[in-house]
Amino acid sequence: MRMRQRLDEESGATAVMVALLLFVLIGMLAMTVDGGLLWTKYRGIRTANDAAALAAAYSCATGEGLAGADASAASIAQSNVSDAVATQPSDYSPGCVVEGGQVTVYFGGEQSLMFGPAIGVSSPKPVAASATALWGGAGGASNVAPLMLSLDRLSDCDIPDGPPGGPPLPDGAPCYFWWDNGTPNDTDALTNAEWGLVDLTTWGVDAFGSCGGNVSQNDVGTWIDVGYPGSLLIDPPPFAYVCRGSGFQGNALNNDVNAEAGQKLYFPVNDPSQQLGPNGALCRPDELDPQNVDGDCTVQKYAMIGFAVLEVVRVWTGQDAQDMCGQVSTNNGSLRCLHVLWRGFQPGGLSPSLNVPNLGLFAVALTG
Repeated sequence: MRMRQRLDEESGATAVMVALLLFVLIGMLAMTVDGGLLWTKYRGIRTANDAAALAAAYSCATGEGLAGADASAASIAQSNVSDAVATQPSDYSPGCVVEGGQVTVYFGGEQSLMFGPAIGVSSPKPVAASATALWGGAGGASNVAPLMLSLDRLSDCDIPDGPPGGPPLPDGAPCYFWWDNGTPNDTDALTNAEWGLVDLTTWGVDAFGSCGGNVSQNDVGTWIDVGYPGSLLIDPPPFAYVCRGSGFQGNALNNDVNAEAGQKLYFPVNDPSQQLGPNGALCRPDELDPQNVDGDCTVQKYAMIGFAVLEVVRVWTGQDAQDMCGQVSTNNGSLRCLHVLWRGFQPGGLSPSLNVPNLGLFAVALTG
């Protein structure tokens, strides 16, 4: 009687053990099979995001606009993974503009599980990823401030070698450049730095070449934030002519520069002894032309010898500009003071910086 009772108890224990082993076995199957399914799905979603980011960048570069870029991204993502959908709106910086920028896309899908539900794991599971792509000219100069600085006319940070007779500027030295356009007919009062606007699209113009057209605020913002989609080399040396910019920027220019606080920008440096007027003749400042050989003239082309590498602190205006730059203005509302840190001088200009293949007209590349 006791033997029969013991056998009954062992039979029950075996059933429990079998049940536990089945649960463990199903859990292991869920980890291996369902885990493999999820990983395969993630790889597909990641590939879909990469392709979608490149498609959106390509679309922006070819001028299809935001709606076209979003449609291209969605179509390419779904051609890689059929149930791919955007998990959040794509992020374009500074926008879907032809000149250049970057885009981040976010696509995801779902994966059904085979064994997970048997152990209480919900199905299907969401799978998501993102990817970032960059587009621009087939080689471009990054973070260019299209604001001319004039050689040897700076009060505290002469370019390129520092104050005359003094040691070279140490890395991180503060520099203050002022510009007052309140008295545009008084060239002596206009500026000590002449950080006036230049039209980068005319880089390398011939001495007798034509200039014209406005530099839009969108162009300036893109060049500062993303870069100029092309080469800005001094080729052949010793300088490259570029047309003086036109078009009123106002506070938008201040905001574009201030948005780069803590970042390095490249400012083109002009040799005023070689700058030209509209007819291709020299048009030098008064201190370089004491006999007034050049006559009264208006500068049309600057002679760029390289780029000053400056870390932006802030553009000051009004009374703050007077206090920071120590320059008294008859109308301090027109006075600007550019506060930067010296990071060096780049002779020879700026070579293309996008490390991507040359596609003839523009380039796109995944960056993340």
